[in-house]
Amino acid sequence: MSNMNEEIPLSGTCVPDAGTRSYASSASPQSQEQMAWYPMYVTYSREIQVRDALDKKSVKNFLPMDRVTERVGKKLVHTMQPLIHNLIFVYSNRTQLRELKMFNRDCTHMQFMTIKPRNDEQASVVITIPERQMEQFMRAMGVDDALGQRSFLPYTDFLGREGQRIRFLRGPFEGIEGTIKRINKNRHLVITLPHIGVLAITIPTTRDIELLPDK
Repeated sequence: MSNMNEEIPLSGTCVPDAGTRSYASSASPQSQEQMAWYPMYVTYSREIQVRDALDKKSVKNFLPMDRVTERVGKKLVHTMQPLIHNLIFVYSNRTQLRELKMFNRDCTHMQFMTIKPRNDEQASVVITIPERQMEQFMRAMGVDDALGQRSFLPYTDFLGREGQRIRFLRGPFEGIEGTIKRINKNRHLVITLPHIGVLAITIPTTRDIELLPDK
């Protein structure tokens, strides 16, 4: 059984870019009872098993799924698989998460994710995701994947890469905010989850958008 206090440290330190500044308040010490979105590392790619266990306990969670097409014999088979392996997002507090990790066999596979502040003398901080960013991320994941190819990329790949912040006014992405960036010469809607990763979705047009000021 895993240690209930086990944490996964992320390499590197907090980098002072726009995304990190908006995230800084959620990287400060939190009450054990404060509800927040926790990105939880899941060992042995058991994220579906963990999701099902959380659902049975009525614990709010989000496991990003993506449609995968494979050829089996002469047929194309479409299945839904986790977009990000070994990761699930859980809306809870630390007390409940530790209890789940201790007393629920399936949830022992979860581990907190942490980051080391610039000052090495400070303790590592458990990562949480601001609710606004999680909302945008979940809404973007809910758009039909036929409208744009999705990928989840390393957070560090986008540090220092500027882009135009936008909001979609109409269409399937209506209300979703993010940044327009070019990846492999193609326009992508980029939604950043600081210190975790970047959701990038190809978009065919930039019509029906509103330009937003930089944070």
